[in-house]
Amino acid sequence: MLRNAIPPTSTVTYRGDDEIVPDHHVLDPDSTYVARLIEGYDIVGIRRLYQSHDSSAAYVHRRLGVDPTGALRMETTPLDLEGAEAHVEGVVRDTIAEFGLLETGDQVVLGLSGGVDSGSLLMLLAAYRDSGAAPGLNIHAATFQDFDSKWSETFDFARGLAQRHGVDHHVIEAGYAEKVFHLNRPMAQILMHLMETEDAHLAMYADHHSTRRVLEAYGDEMGVQKIALGLHTTDLLAGMLNSFTTGFDVGPIPRRQVGPYTYILPLAFTPKRELHLYYTRRTGHRPKQTTPNQWEFNPSDRNFYYYLADQIQWYWPGIEHWMFTAHARNAVDMAARYRECENCGGSVVQQPAVEVEWSGLCDVCQLLDKHGWIARS
Repeated sequence: MLRNAIPPTSTVTYRGDDEIVPDHHVLDPDSTYVARLIEGYDIVGIRRLYQSHDSSAAYVHRRLGVDPTGALRMETTPLDLEGAEAHVEGVVRDTIAEFGLLETGDQVVLGLSGGVDSGSLLMLLAAYRDSGAAPGLNIHAATFQDFDSKWSETFDFARGLAQRHGVDHHVIEAGYAEKVFHLNRPMAQILMHLMETEDAHLAMYADHHSTRRVLEAYGDEMGVQKIALGLHTTDLLAGMLNSFTTGFDVGPIPRRQVGPYTYILPLAFTPKRELHLYYTRRTGHRPKQTTPNQWEFNPSDRNFYYYLADQIQWYWPGIEHWMFTAHARNAVDMAARYRECENCGGSVVQQPAVEVEWSGLCDVCQLLDKHGWIARS
C-alpha cells in the first residue's frame, strides 16, 4: 500500500469475507484479500497528484499548491544542474528580500564548517553580495576547530572556498570554547565523556549550543551581532516538529532574535536535495559525506524528526512555506523573556510551559556544572 501511496492507517485488510489480518501478515497466494478504505477522503484524487511525469531532467522541483477554492495542484518544474543553480539562487535572494535578512552595509558572521550546507550558504551570500543587492555587505566566515578538523579535507575546503569568494576567513581554535564556558578540559573531550553518562541524549544539544555561543563570542570581538547559519528546510522542519511535540517554544523563521543577536536562516526554503545540486554545479564535484559525530546517531531523537521532516516534504512539497510563515506570524515576542547565563553569557529564553526558578545558568552550563566540568576560581 505504501508503494501505491495508500496510508496503511486508512485501511483495514481482510482475508476472505471477515478475517482481519495484521500489518505483519505474509500474503498467501491462494487467498483473496480486500483492503477496505475506512476514511472518507478521496484517495483516488489525492493519489493522482503524485503520478510520475516523464522527464529527462536531472531533477524535478515539486510544489503542492492550494487554490483559494481549496483545490490542490502539484506544480512541477524540470531542472538541469544549471537550472537548479539559478532556482536556488533565486529562492535565497527572494528569502533575503522578503524577510529583510540583509541590508546595505551589513556585517554578518557565517558559521562555516566546510560541508554542503555552510559551503553553499557562503557561495550564495557571496553571489548576493556581488549582485549589488546589499552594497557594503561584509561576510566573516568562522570555522570552529573541532577534533581533527584542522587537518581534514573539509577544513582545507572551507578555507579555500572563502578565499575564492573574497570572504574573510577565521579559524576559531578549539580552546576558545573552554574560555567562553570556563571549562577545565576541552569541549571535544567533554562531549565524548558525556556519551558515557545518563545524559548522553543531551550531548548533541550541548554541541550545538556551544558552537553557536562561540560564534556569538567571536562576533562580539568583531563588533558583529548578525549570524548566518546554513540550516536548510529539513533542519528547520525537524526542529519545528520537535517544538510541536514537546511544547518547547522556538523563535520565528527565517529571522530570529536571540538576546542581542540576530540569527538569519537564508536556506530556510531550500531543501537539502537542491543544495546538493547547487553545490555540485558551483564546485564541479559531488559533496563528500562526512561521518556524523557519535551523538548524532540516536534514532529516537534528532534522526527520527529528520526522517519525519523528509517524509512530510515528499508528501507535501513546499509545506515549509506554510509552516514557517504561519509560525512567524503567531510567534510570541521573546525579548522580555531572555535571561543571560552567568557562566557562558548566552541568552536563554524562559519557556512558558516550564515553571522552574531561574538558576542563573543556561541548560548547557547546568549540565556542565553537574558533571564538574566548569572550572572553579
